[in-house]
Amino acid sequence: MSDTTSPVVLVGGVGELYQGDLDLGRVAVERLAAEDLGRHVLVEDLHYGAVAVAQRLEELAPPHLVLVGGVARGRPPGSVERRRVRPPAMTPTELQLSVGDAVVGYVSIDLVVEVACALGALPVRTVAIEVEPSSTQLSDHLSPYARAALDRALELVRDEARRAPVLDLAGRVAERCRQDADRIGATPAGRTLLDLLKAIAVMGDEGRWGRLGALRERLGREIGAGRAAEDLDVGDRALWWALLDELDRLAAAEASR
Repeated sequence: MSDTTSPVVLVGGVGELYQGDLDLGRVAVERLAAEDLGRHVLVEDLHYGAVAVAQRLEELAPPHLVLVGGVARGRPPGSVERRRVRPPAMTPTELQLSVGDAVVGYVSIDLVVEVACALGALPVRTVAIEVEPSSTQLSDHLSPYARAALDRALELVRDEARRAPVLDLAGRVAERCRQDADRIGATPAGRTLLDLLKAIAVMGDEGRWGRLGALRERLGREIGAGRAAEDLDVGDRALWWALLDELDRLAAAEASR
């Protein structure tokens, strides 16, 4: 677990304690807390009420939140799903009802999202890693389905932790591009950079690399050949190279897993 008080990524295990596979979030963070996920990652058990979780999110204000747990949605038992979480389309009255449910101590991934949204504490980038439960009966053990799915769920959480620095850096580059869109978009390297930023956004949303590798190689060649704007300042050039270096680090880490 990171010792920083301002994590870039908060990984939270969410679930109902000792309720069979609904307790998977607690088991997941026990495993992850023993690993070195990087100093930018904080791992916590978020089994307490959703209002308290929202208050914790307000305290930490992490740019990235990864929620992991067992969630019954009618999928085949042991199914693992990664999804990008968006603010729910709920009326103020519906959000207030969610807060009311949470006050009594109830917690689930959906309720955490709803209450955090209602209280203005939901991080801009939130991802849920869910396992479909097989058993929700009182038990301190996971079912065979959930045990088999746990390793896959943990790998998806690790992916999110590894990718967060790339997504943050891409956000900084994208902001610079918005400030100087005409000049950057007028060069071959600039156009490739914009395509690369779109591919990174897809990775953040959908969890897949797509054209990232090819676009990274093309941009490196074009910058090296001087096909970026001649008046590109030193800070921008350094930021572009830093993004390529971070993508290389990420690619090497994911290739070795």
